[in-house]
Amino acid sequence: MSDVPVTDWDMIYRWEWFRHEDWRHDFRDAKLGQGGGTCRAFTDLSKLIGAEVALDCSCGLGLKTICMSEMGLNVSGSDGSGFAVKHAAELAKLEGTNISFFQSKWANLPKNMPHHFDAIFCDALSSVTTWDELGASLVGFYHSLNPGGFLMFMGAGDESDPEEEHWKQHEEWDTQPREYADWFYRDGGVSCSKVVQKRKSEDYIDERYLYVICENQITRLESTTYRRPAYWSWQHWKDLTQMAGFCHLETRTYERYGYDGGPIRVNVAWKEKNGAPRVDHAARNAPYSE
Repeated sequence: MSDVPVTDWDMIYRWEWFRHEDWRHDFRDAKLGQGGGTCRAFTDLSKLIGAEVALDCSCGLGLKTICMSEMGLNVSGSDGSGFAVKHAAELAKLEGTNISFFQSKWANLPKNMPHHFDAIFCDALSSVTTWDELGASLVGFYHSLNPGGFLMFMGAGDESDPEEEHWKQHEEWDTQPREYADWFYRDGGVSCSKVVQKRKSEDYIDERYLYVICENQITRLESTTYRRPAYWSWQHWKDLTQMAGFCHLETRTYERYGYDGGPIRVNVAWKEKNGAPRVDHAARNAPYSE
């Protein structure tokens, strides 16, 4: 897919941080909802297996990482955006938590991480747009885990139907606005408005983020595009995790953990306790076909 947009995450996090005093007071409610959400699910499973060190590898500005830490988890944070991890550390200090953060893309985690982890959380894996990048990321996760560790991520579950996933995307498209003003914030002599424009294809939705900035009475525009794929199925997850070396993939349901108190479903890939990978190297190196 040569037309895949490159998302400028530094830009996104820069303007989210610009207005952090606007969301800082209630970000826990936004992330945890009534049931604790994925933060609670990850923390509970980590504690269940006796995980001593955990990683939120898509930490952004550290909001979920802070929530996990406050739940009693020894967790670090990482992100591909250098701007994000710098200010995640700043936010953690402001919130009175002691969390370490470092910058890394998922495929490069083994060479950038300070140590191996017993559990890794990723809430953005299904946003990867290509098979090669997804496979490289999963290999990076595998080699970042201690034997017996796990990766928790969101995506199509073991009972999902690919046609149903496409139907959900179309339903989302039909019930949400194509364009809308997300927020406006002013700090001193600088103001910024975020506008979202959406475009749908058969397999994805592109969200274009436009930031209208006024500084010193001069207005300028910054923009970037975030693609939300809808083509990763349960079979894709099974194939990719097996090729990366994971010994088992399952979907877990956590009742009453959802934002509204309902159930949430997460995928969990396990690394063998003896550390011996079960890798089909021929399959890993061969082009993927439906």
